Amino acid sequence: MREHTQRSSRLTRREFLAGTAALGAAAGLAGPAAAQGRQGELVAGLSERMLTLDPGNHYSISATSVLRHVYDPLVDVTNDSKFVPALAESWQAVNNTTWRFTLRQGVKFHDGSPFTADSVVYSLKRVRDNSKLIKAFVYQDIEDVRKEGDYTVTVHSKKPFGSLPAHLTMLGMLPPGAAANEDEFFKKPVGTGPFRFANWTHGDHIVLTANPGYWKPGIPKVEKVTFRFIPELSTRVSALRAGELHVIDRVWPDMVQTLKASPGVRVLDTPAIEAQRWIFQLAKEPVKDPRVRKAISLAIDRNVIIKDLLLGYARPVVSPIPPGLVGHTNLGQKAYDPEKARQLLKQAGLQNVTIDFVMMKDLYPKQLEMAQAVAAMLGEVGIKVNIKNLEIATAREQRSAGTYDMFFSGWAHMPHDPDWYLGQWFTKAGAEKLTRYNDPKVEGLIAEGRVPDPKVRQQKYEEIQRILWEDEPEIWPYYSVAIYGISDKLKGFEARRDYYVLLSDVGF
Repeated sequence: MREHTQRSSRLTRREFLAGTAALGAAAGLAGPAAAQGRQGELVAGLSERMLTLDPGNHYSISATSVLRHVYDPLVDVTNDSKFVPALAESWQAVNNTTWRFTLRQGVKFHDGSPFTADSVVYSLKRVRDNSKLIKAFVYQDIEDVRKEGDYTVTVHSKKPFGSLPAHLTMLGMLPPGAAANEDEFFKKPVGTGPFRFANWTHGDHIVLTANPGYWKPGIPKVEKVTFRFIPELSTRVSALRAGELHVIDRVWPDMVQTLKASPGVRVLDTPAIEAQRWIFQLAKEPVKDPRVRKAISLAIDRNVIIKDLLLGYARPVVSPIPPGLVGHTNLGQKAYDPEKARQLLKQAGLQNVTIDFVMMKDLYPKQLEMAQAVAAMLGEVGIKVNIKNLEIATAREQRSAGTYDMFFSGWAHMPHDPDWYLGQWFTKAGAEKLTRYNDPKVEGLIAEGRVPDPKVRQQKYEEIQRILWEDEPEIWPYYSVAIYGISDKLKGFEARRDYYVLLSDVGF
């Protein structure tokens, strides 16, 4: 980790005054004038670069944040993981393989064309049929999307698809006219969202302007939103303190006090719907032996990581699915017992065990320090750890190739539903180029948990987690906390558990 990236020098009085002026200019008019209409420009600094304007071709948190302002989904999700109407006014599970959506009337795309069932049919069939789209795999079980009049759509699936409403929160609806030339459409896209696309400098920033005809009254609150893509935390922090940005995401715990001491800045945090996870390569010695995995788990003092490295900005894990999501249950914290770890290694007949711990460089807060702490803890029970801090692409190549023992990862449940996580990591097909996990019983329970009935889903997911908790195919060290820095001039900003930066309801 580059320690110098986390330090911010104190601003001089001249810099502070200049920054305050810049913030005032960006904010536009405040007070009574602002109440009469939209005023000013909001500028957000995001940690991850957005690479596409196609809502069907990414699983990026930053792209989801930005594109949610341009395109509306059928279903929205609140910060406490409740699914609420967006372009669909209501929906119901007709049976285990059929969903019916009743659509909002009177909504127009930015080009003036009406939003109808044709948009839904096109958007869903497109993401199902175009295998080049990153989201295509999620929708493969859709058998048909049928229009029943202009404002009703029925979705039929080959197998139960209980998580469909959750996945639809991440899929913006497109005008059917886009089909004529999708390449051209995505150069200047139109949606039904609160903001219209203005321009995009790839990798640097995107500018959006208010949609005056948005279907939600009083939304948006500002005339213009600019998202800047700034991976370097120190740069985001400096720009926020100087008044060049109004919002930054992914603040690290050791930057919180610096920001709290900065004039004009507030820090917001909320428990994220993310479990940090360190996955094992289950086809590889020595970690294919469950006794070795259990010994590694017992040798890690998670409370030290949470308290000393994350400064309390994390929570102990009590089940793989975080609180607030269907399936969450309390299985109790994992024990710290180095003596028992030594006994397990002895039972396994292992001495001088060595494992490779691979990580994606600079991706997670304090990850190198955490890996070093874990190496010291495991060293105490006789396990040597080779830390391999690799560039992200290289690390992912090693993960696909299976040339690792433990891999430093995480999982933000962006759809606010665990089905994607379970299907990706704990089915044979999903885990084939990841962990090589393969348990037919768990695979069967995942399939049974895909029915729309939330009670059945809760029961099946609890059963899956009890198996995982015992088998330990991965280490769950902590639940993350999402930390944001914002200008104290902002009104209405919500610190999201899914890391989204949503600005439609935000003003000055």
